[in-house]
Amino acid sequence: MTLWRIMYESWQMECCGEPFSVGDEVRWPLALHEPDEVTAHASWEDTYSELEPAGDGLVSGPGVTALYAGEPLSRPVVGLLAVETHGPQPDDVPETVGTVRSIQVVTEGYAETHAGSRSYEPVAGERWLRMTGTCPKWFSDETLPDRGGRGYRRVETGALVELETPGGPVSARPGQ
Repeated sequence: MTLWRIMYESWQMECCGEPFSVGDEVRWPLALHEPDEVTAHASWEDTYSELEPAGDGLVSGPGVTALYAGEPLSRPVVGLLAVETHGPQPDDVPETVGTVRSIQVVTEGYAETHAGSRSYEPVAGERWLRMTGTCPKWFSDETLPDRGGRGYRRVETGALVELETPGGPVSARPGQ
């Protein structure tokens, strides 16, 4: 068995996802996002996985296969696994099947790009995780007092799931 950390983004769940609970077996199409695609936050490194090229735009590891949109590879690639329900056709990416072992709601801080802009960007290093037994269908967005004259919000951006898949030794950071 292998443990993988997978992000289920809030917009993906709210659009067409089905809530799930710890202990449930799930089937998800996945994508691997390289670090520069993920966010400006350096704090995501603890969630990265290392996968091997599997041909046809795919990467894989024990019990997991994911779409990889980068250049063709001849080496392992590291990034954040994420549920991808709006990508290629369903038959293009084999679903990963596994058992949910933990769920954490991800909250991130966002500040206006400049005072009054109403355009927000992530605040580096502001990520909070809250354990839960069931992934919510709907996520919250909390507006807080301004910071230094700029608007500030805390947004639940999704769920970080620890998924156990068959194959390989149990590891919290596969490929590491």
